[in-house]
Amino acid sequence: MNAFSSLKALGRPFCAYTAAAVLSVILPCAGTASPLKLHTNQEIIDDLLRPNDLDAKNPNAVFEAVFEQLAPKVIVYPTESYYYFTFLLNGVNYAGNIRFDAADQFDGKVHFAYANEYAYWRKPLDPVYKKMGPDDGVKVEQADKFHYKITFKNKTVEFELPDLSNLKPVAGTLRDDEVYLGPVWDESGVQFFLVFNKTAKAFLYLLNETPKVDQYQSSSLSNAVTVGNRTSFAFYKDKLLDRQILIGGFVGHTMINDYFDGPFDQLPDNYVQGTAMLDAILEVEPGLKKENPDRYGADQTGEFRYGITSYKYYSHVSDLKPVVECAEKNSDPAVYYKCFDSTKANEEDEAKGGGGFLPPKPADGNAGEAAPAAKDGETPAGKDAK
Repeated sequence: MNAFSSLKALGRPFCAYTAAAVLSVILPCAGTASPLKLHTNQEIIDDLLRPNDLDAKNPNAVFEAVFEQLAPKVIVYPTESYYYFTFLLNGVNYAGNIRFDAADQFDGKVHFAYANEYAYWRKPLDPVYKKMGPDDGVKVEQADKFHYKITFKNKTVEFELPDLSNLKPVAGTLRDDEVYLGPVWDESGVQFFLVFNKTAKAFLYLLNETPKVDQYQSSSLSNAVTVGNRTSFAFYKDKLLDRQILIGGFVGHTMINDYFDGPFDQLPDNYVQGTAMLDAILEVEPGLKKENPDRYGADQTGEFRYGITSYKYYSHVSDLKPVVECAEKNSDPAVYYKCFDSTKANEEDEAKGGGGFLPPKPADGNAGEAAPAAKDGETPAGKDAK
């Protein structure tokens, strides 16, 4: 295997498109009823009909337009620190993000990217990207790694990243041979605990069942399998410990790079201790060591990063049958937990044309070429804006 065949587009400039756990974040009280927030088709059409001469190719102009719409204080929930947004402009739906990258060591600038939203029928379009700073009239201040301020044209916006430092798996839900790498707050709203099982050499995304942001229904595949109605995330109830392991994500979401494409792009960068993540990656891919990756598993160019996509990209829930059958017939932890690592299966499916979901990609790369089935693979940074 090529040393970088499991790398994902880093997304530092782009990416894409966050029991008894202790959470030091203010969350809505579960027992407090809130008014229903309605999203209407009228609003969408009104936006489409509203004329606007904004130049979508000018990142400074778009940044100004986006910044004007931000509240005085915003919360950046996803753990790779992307503040996502969308907007309609002259018949085109754009998606983008403002990002504070943990790997930057704070340089007084902020990442800004946007692009046409992905569509199944055409290849991904390159995003517009710029790192905004003093030369653009943008002042970025850091109080600590969870609190930033951006000032632009006499307006200041506070950006708060929830501090999940004290968020841990419930006692008794980790094995002695497992390393807890950190919390993941996916852009879908679902929270996970990223764990590395040293015996099986497998990464596991464990569901944090509080807060509840999805409803899960049972599957005919197995009594141990449930699937999220909103997210399409599929989980397997661990038969050796009381926990839910992510085993699948719907490949259609991955194709269009939406908020339900899976947690691989929201790793716990602000919480990883020392070289714990890199050590785990090198256990799985020792050949990467010669590339001298950083402690997050990124190469020296800053364009590629090892993609932790251990869950299966499925087009039908029945695609998860090999995972379930493997888990049901094995009890030896070294074999059993390896059942949940679908990294190679995803690579094989992508080579065939997208997880069994798409026909092979056209050789000419014209309209009709699909977006990547999984953002593993050696893909240039900048192909994701979400």
